[in-house]
Amino acid sequence: MSNTQPYEQNKKKIHILIVDDDPMIRRLFGGRLVEHGYEVIYASDGNEGRETARRFQPDIVLMDERMPVMTGTEASVKMKSESETKDIPIILFTNEDFSLEAEKMTKELGLDAYVHKSSDFNILLKTIKDVLEKKNTLKISQEKK
Repeated sequence: MSNTQPYEQNKKKIHILIVDDDPMIRRLFGGRLVEHGYEVIYASDGNEGRETARRFQPDIVLMDERMPVMTGTEASVKMKSESETKDIPIILFTNEDFSLEAEKMTKELGLDAYVHKSSDFNILLKTIKDVLEKKNTLKISQEKK
């Protein structure tokens, strides 16, 4: 399996929720992810993202930071504290420059990764794959207990 192909378990399509207030960003990245075999769901602010995650249970969330109604970090913290969404991996996917504090911040907030929107698209694909593989490994180890 190449690095750009979706990680699939039992041939189930991987569903990605993109939470971003910019419709152009949603279309651009959503379209590229669909081209790589992912199913994409959209939400336009943090609160809508939380509701959509609860309803559809995506495999992973790409969360922007600056949005109306609720910021990405606020929505992420709430999602990680709610039983229905606490196990859904969240990648903070933003133009905000958190590079110096990204690792510390992602751990403190319970986020799974940080990717800057200007990063090469292959970095986003690799991060998605890595986060999903980590989630699957954790799930398998918990099932064995």
